[in-house]
Amino acid sequence: MFKMGKSMKYRIEKSRKNKKYQWSILFLFLLIIITFSVIFLKYDIREIFECIQEVNYLWLGLGILMIFLYIYFEGVAMRQIFKTMEIQTTRRSNFMYSAIDYYFCAVTPSASGGQPMVAYYMSKDGLSLSHISLTLLMNTALFKIILLVLSIICICICPQYVFDFPIMTILFFIGLAINLILISMCFLAAFKRNWIQAVGIRLILFLARHRIIKKKIQIIRRFVNLMEKYEQGAHLIFKHKFHFLKALLYNLLQRISFFSISYFVYLAFKDRFVIADLTYLDLFSIQVLIALCVDSLPLPGGVGISEYLYALLFGLVYCVGEVNVIGSAMLLTRAVNFYIPLILTFLLVLIKHVKILKKSSKGVV
Repeated sequence: MFKMGKSMKYRIEKSRKNKKYQWSILFLFLLIIITFSVIFLKYDIREIFECIQEVNYLWLGLGILMIFLYIYFEGVAMRQIFKTMEIQTTRRSNFMYSAIDYYFCAVTPSASGGQPMVAYYMSKDGLSLSHISLTLLMNTALFKIILLVLSIICICICPQYVFDFPIMTILFFIGLAINLILISMCFLAAFKRNWIQAVGIRLILFLARHRIIKKKIQIIRRFVNLMEKYEQGAHLIFKHKFHFLKALLYNLLQRISFFSISYFVYLAFKDRFVIADLTYLDLFSIQVLIALCVDSLPLPGGVGISEYLYALLFGLVYCVGEVNVIGSAMLLTRAVNFYIPLILTFLLVLIKHVKILKKSSKGVV
């Protein structure tokens, strides 16, 4: 019987992944078209663009700068984790990895495409798969911990942004529960591996018996391998506490950079329009709480639901008396914290891919 070689299997697997990303990007654009259609039906297009023309572009520029800081801090956080394994990487290459992560997280449901594509480009730069997977695993865990901690702080300080809106309340507690479960499992896997591994294998066997999943042996192997990675991560944390504290700090600065964007957009409007007088903490909390609400939803970049929640909460900010610039404010905020960085990171991914193609063609020749 004919058996496929490794190269043939690799091509088939690569083709499947490419199709998956193509469908994800198509779905993202479909969501964007529907979202903008709804926005422009609800709000007057002429008024939106008239408002946008009047805002202070200096503050908007600072908002865009926050995106570069967001990408930069994730890059240096990954660099710190690589250092624990005595691997030296440049800030430039890590900035590129972070941009790749942003782009593929944005275009795939539940940000599922980020890590596999970062791993692909890291491997092309000669990094070993074991080091790559461990670095990405640890960085994601730190990333989730920071979001959870900031969300708890923000709901304690500004509970009205969640409890005054039923949909925010529901989505917030769903996001909180999912993140708590994921982080708890990460810690248990790292420090009580045998417990999680035993439960996980039993669950896989149960699902296989009921024909819910196939290829149980492969899934068990992947699961055991993942448990080993978490255990290795725990050993690294104990051995290199200082590097991990720095990585945690960089993750915090990364999140602060991103969640500050809505405040800069607010300042851009406040210079020209009479709107609600709110603090940095108010605008910061709105963005943190929305981020947690959409974090676990299977939508590329949270498109659609993010715009809806921004419009909902921005009613408290941009609708004062006869002044109503919610549509413009929501569009500008989403443009700065999603659509503009999506385009910029796409260009960076394109540059990186062209370099890899040139490098491989030279190797062939």
